[in-house]
This record gives sequence, structure tokens and C-alpha cells, in this order.
Amino acid sequence: LRELGHEPVVTHCAEDALTSMGLELPDAVLLDIYLPGISGLDFLQLQTTRESRIPIVAISGMAAESQARECVQLGAVDFLPKPVELERLREVLTCLEPHAGRPSPSAHRNERRRAPRAAVAVPVRVVENGGTEWEATSVDLSTVGVKLRSSRAVNPGRAAKLSFALPDGDGALEVSAMLVRSDGRGYAFDFVSPTDDQLGRLREFVQRGGAGPARAVEAHFRVLRAISRALSLSLDVDQMLRIALDALTRVTGHEISSLHLLSDDRRTLRLLADRGLSAELRMANRVLAVGQGVIGRVVVTGETVHVTNVAASAELPPAERAVVEREGIRGFVCVPLQSRGRILGVLSLARRTSEPFSDVEIALLEAAANQISLALDNARLYSETRSQLDELKQTETQRAEGERLSTIGKLMAGLVHEINNPLTVILGQAELVMTELADSTRGRERVRIILQETSRAARLLQRVLQLGRPQPSERRPCALEDQVQWVLEAKRHELDRAGIRVVTEFSPIPSVYADQDQLRQVLFNLVQNAHQAMAKHPGPRVLTLRTTEADGRVRVEVRDTGPGIPPELLPRVFDAFFTTKPAGEGTGLGLWMSYSIVEQHQGRLGCESRPDGGATFVVELPYRKGPS
Repeated sequence: LRELGHEPVVTHCAEDALTSMGLELPDAVLLDIYLPGISGLDFLQLQTTRESRIPIVAISGMAAESQARECVQLGAVDFLPKPVELERLREVLTCLEPHAGRPSPSAHRNERRRAPRAAVAVPVRVVENGGTEWEATSVDLSTVGVKLRSSRAVNPGRAAKLSFALPDGDGALEVSAMLVRSDGRGYAFDFVSPTDDQLGRLREFVQRGGAGPARAVEAHFRVLRAISRALSLSLDVDQMLRIALDALTRVTGHEISSLHLLSDDRRTLRLLADRGLSAELRMANRVLAVGQGVIGRVVVTGETVHVTNVAASAELPPAERAVVEREGIRGFVCVPLQSRGRILGVLSLARRTSEPFSDVEIALLEAAANQISLALDNARLYSETRSQLDELKQTETQRAEGERLSTIGKLMAGLVHEINNPLTVILGQAELVMTELADSTRGRERVRIILQETSRAARLLQRVLQLGRPQPSERRPCALEDQVQWVLEAKRHELDRAGIRVVTEFSPIPSVYADQDQLRQVLFNLVQNAHQAMAKHPGPRVLTLRTTEADGRVRVEVRDTGPGIPPELLPRVFDAFFTTKPAGEGTGLGLWMSYSIVEQHQGRLGCESRPDGGATFVVELPYRKGPS
């Protein structure tokens, strides 16, 4: 090249070539197609390369017609195969020498430097070609590329699609881009073959970002409208705050935003939403004490605080100051969230640039805070109204249930009357048969059982009527062990037939003052439930009944080895008409009636389901002497 009268500048990758082109505009670029990192074909598609208008000659050791055609289509002026013939290169470069119709290199350089650009902060979603996604905020945006800063450390790939949340009302702007530089201050991307529409939106936004106060006010009003529109679409607090903070970061220079809400005891502030906070900053701001630090002071004073150099603030705790200095945060402004005269929380914005927040920007933040406060208050009122409606529905459901039980009660009263009549006949006929069986001891015993059980059924029917209006029962000292034995004897045949082994563990306990028939009814229902639970359950079938005494009470435990009761159903097992049995196998009244009887005896009836399977019902009754 020196023999041809040119002074070459050699670089070994596309990234270095871009840097050299920015420092000194060359007359031409000889571009190898195969480069480490960004390839030659990718280099031709960069918007930086296109806007430079520097002639590019592509070269390759693997010359192919399709490859040459692609290079020319992407903007190369020519294609030369390797090894490059010196005379052919001379001809190409001669054609590219400056002439009257071509602007001078200095003109090119000045034109590139005049490309629209501005230090604006907008949310950007980066979707790499490999599928990795991460969020960032723009630091410097132009029509040829963007510099991004992420709140977390990332290792980006070369090619990606960038999605910009521009506040122009036309939705997200998606542009293909190539990573050209990465350092401790951010990630620089150049746009790849943007369309005219994409360039138009970028140019308009960048120019508006640096066009002075009038444009800034216009942008701020757009943000407020966007916040208002977003808040009107949702009453979900988390979604609402996320939308509001996203809109705020679209304003020039707002790189970081956060929102703290007061706790119920009004002693601490909790970080509820943020945008652009690093993991370290998020941890430092997760919970703040009211009255401490810049944000905590806003809750006490109820006034906006603007700090131009937050790291130098005396109110900042040392640990948090170190984090702020490492993050390079400079400007900081906090405004209170207030509604109906009460402080709800604090809305804060921060930026890394040295430019202080303007009065217009602070006014925007205060207006946004008012909107968010109103939305939070609306969400609270909605939640309270919803709770009241739920309570009304529950009350209505209970009233309807009460009416249903009342109707069933009336039906049962009639049913008891109808059943009582045949029971009376059965009792009378059984007594007659008893007198006629004077010589048959076995027959008389069987008739005696019929009389006893029929009488018990009649008394049971009467108690069904009395459950709604409890009356004094026939109480006297009862030995619980005797009542358990009576129930087991009555159920022995059914339990044996179902293959259920019965285990009794009786401890010496005092007698209780109770209605014997009612106690038998309770114990019979519990044993019956255990029998039905184990009858169709595989595995060992063991029914255990245990009596104990402690703290002035006696206990009867009825434990089975059945399938147990699902935890979500335990609170309902004593509800009237609630049953887990198939239709026709249970009325849902046995446990309900048992619970009522135990309560009338100033006792407790409880249930628990064991993790290893099976259920345990526990009857607790006070023991004391009867009336003197």
C-alpha cells in the first residue's frame, strides 16, 4: 500500500476498526470477511459503517460469486480475492480517490459528529440471538447506536435485538444491533441495517431529548398521560407501580427509580417496586427506618427533597454511602406519596450524570406521585369494598343456610311424629309378646332387646327435635368405660364381619355427670364412623379406644387406621349435613349431633388426621359431682 502512495492503519478486529474510523477518517477500508468477533459481513451492516460513507473493499481467501454478490449488496464498492494482485488493487483505489463530487474527509467527520444523539435514559430489553434476555437503561442514544447500562453484570453475545420503550405512543421500537464495545461503564451497540421508519423514530426522539425546556415539558406531559392511562387499567398494586416506574424512566436522565410504602405500624418503609437498582442497592434499600436517611426524612417532613450530590449527604448512612459511590449515583430527588392528608410512602428518582434535576422534572415527579397516591388509595378502597361485599355474601349464604336448616327442621319434626307412631305400636306389641313368652328365656331376652332399642330410638327422635331448643337432660353419674363397652358390644358383630381388630386401653378415671343415652349416642356415632372408614380401606384395620384423665377432665379417644381426613376438610367435619360418604351412606348429621351433645355437657369434641393415615376423635368431659 505504501508503494501505491497510501499510509495503512492496520487493525485486527472490527471493534478496533470502528475506533480508528472514529478518530481519523480513512480514504478507504480493506475489509477481510473473516474476522474474530464481528465478521466482515456484520461490519458492513452496522449503521455506523453506513453513515460514515467510507468506501469499503471486501477481500477474502475463500472467493465465491455468492459471497462477492452479498458483500456488494451490503454496501462494499468491490470484492477482491486473496492473494490480492497489486495492479488490481491500484485500479480499485484509483477509482476511489477524492474528486470534485465527493466531500472531503473533514466534511465526513463533521457530518458524523453532527449525527443526532442525546444522553437520554429509556428502558431497553435486550434479546440476544441465543435467546438470553436482560434489561438495561440507555445512557447515550444516537441514530447509529446506543450505550447501555444494566443493573446486573451480564456477558452479552455479539448480535441482539434491542427493544426501546420510547414515549411516543407508537409502542416499542425494535432494532437489530451488534455489540462493538464492552467496559466497566456499559455496553456499546451499533444498529444493524435499521429501516427508514426506525431511523425516523430514533432521530425524532433523540432530537426531542436535547431540544430544550419546551420539548421537555411536552415529553413530561406524555409520561403523565401514559401513567394515568396505565393506572386506570389495573387495580393490582404491584402491576400498577411497575407500569408507573417504567413510564418515569422514559424521561431524560432518569436512570433509577424506586417506590417505598409505609408499613402498617408506620415505623419502616418497604421497597415495593424499583427500576434500574443494582442488587447491592436493592438490598441496601429493601427496608428503611422512618426518619433516617434521605428517604426516611421525607416521611417525617412530608416535603420534597432534592440532593445534587447524594454521596456527600450527611444523612446517608456510611454503608449506603459506599454503595452509592460505587454505583456513581449523583442526583437524587424524593417526593412523598400522600392521600387524604396521610403519608403512604416515598417515590424517588436518581441519575448518574452530574446534571441536577430541573424544576420541571421535580414538578413531573410530584405530579406522578399524586397520581400514584390516588391510585393506591383507590386500590385500598376497592380492597375494602371487596372485603365488605365478601362479608355480605357470607352473611347471605349463612342466612340462606339458616332458612334451609329451618325448613329441614320443620320437615324432621313432621317425620319424627310419623316415625313415633309405628314405634309406639312396636313397643306395645313387644310388651304383649313378652307376656306370652313366659316359658322361653331366650325368646324373652330377644324381645327385651327389641324393647330396649325401640325405646332408645324413640328417645333419639325426641332429641332431634330438642337440638334447636336444648332442654335439661336426665343426667347422673356415668362410668365412661361402661358406655364404651356397651357400644362395642352393640357393634361387635359388624366389626368382626369387617375384619376390624378392637383394642381398648382403659385407665382408672372418675365418673362423669351426664346423660347416659346421649353419651352412648356420641360414642356409637364415633365408632360407626371409624367402622365405615376402615370397611373398604386396604391394610390393617385396628380400632383403638382409650380413656385417660388430666387437668380435671376425662378423655375418650377413638382412633382408626382408615384413610384419614383431608386437611382442607377438617374444619367442616362437625358441620350439619356435611359428609364425605357416597350418596345414601350418610346424612351428615351424626357428628353434628355428637358435637352439640358434648357442648351441652360443657365438653369438647375434636378431630385430627394423622400423617401416617387414620383419624382420631377425642371427647373431653369435665368430671364433677352432681347437684346436691
